[in-house]
Amino acid sequence: MELAGYLVVNSGTPEAYFFELEHGKVLEIGRKPGSPTGPRKLVLPVPEVSSLHAELREGPLGWTIRDMNSTNGTRLNGNWLQAGQEFLLKNGDHIKIAQIDLIVNLPESAPQRSDDAEQEDEHERTQLHIKLMTATILVADIRAFTTLSEHFSSQPQIVMQAAQRVFARFHDEIRKEHGQVEKIAGDAVMAYWQGDDRPGGDSNACAYQACFTALKIKQSIPFIAARKDDWPFPDYPLQVDIAMATGPVAAGVLGAGKSSLAVLGDTANLAFRLEKLVPPDRPGDIVIDGSTYEMVKNQFEFESMGPVTVKGRQKPVDVYRLLALKT
Repeated sequence: MELAGYLVVNSGTPEAYFFELEHGKVLEIGRKPGSPTGPRKLVLPVPEVSSLHAELREGPLGWTIRDMNSTNGTRLNGNWLQAGQEFLLKNGDHIKIAQIDLIVNLPESAPQRSDDAEQEDEHERTQLHIKLMTATILVADIRAFTTLSEHFSSQPQIVMQAAQRVFARFHDEIRKEHGQVEKIAGDAVMAYWQGDDRPGGDSNACAYQACFTALKIKQSIPFIAARKDDWPFPDYPLQVDIAMATGPVAAGVLGAGKSSLAVLGDTANLAFRLEKLVPPDRPGDIVIDGSTYEMVKNQFEFESMGPVTVKGRQKPVDVYRLLALKT
């Protein structure tokens, strides 16, 4: 079996040891042991390390690292990582978690991030850093967030902290179903599930996982809103609109020498536009496009919203309201 790579833990000390990466398996890093049925976990028993501190997973461009909103942060090659943002790793990268050093060792055959912009022209860099794939895009948007921000304009940190806590709860649900959070843009989070485009692969799994996650997020809203630590705004109910679309996207690194991943394309644009179709009198609805519907129509219950004209589209888009998992 081809080696996926490994981490050198406590690099440069007598306590150094190797921790192997495994293809297709997420690696969590944290202070406390994980569940026997959960992802593999590298345990670093140091007080400054959070219970779930960071996460490594194999994505479309290779292995990536994400800080899981840890208390004391994660550094990659000396730079602090933005919590929740995915960063592409290359052979020899230096990860610092608390006082613990980890060195990334990836086989020569693994995809590699190139940091030498001087030796590549723009076309070559673009080809290195872009991969086309099928994906289901999920957008979850906090309703009336602008009004909330205006009301607390003198205390913007309170609103930002609440949004971070809400999105952290969403991220837990997304991660459980093997999704990736691509970005958090103010009052909205965008995530994606990569389809299996290989011959014989389950091309519908990405849509199923996204729909299942959307329902779990919707179910979690009342519980999040009831926790004053998460949502300290009793006069502003927490309402979240969700939309999904499935189709081709480009996953890549934007900018020479950068390592944060982005997912772009018309499918992502469609998901954002569908979210705006949630009626004012139906807060918390989940809407999906026809492509997603065709992939999961036998597993979930839906209500047709009919063909809808969407900005930027020449032809109407078939839109459905996701209601529940079929029993």
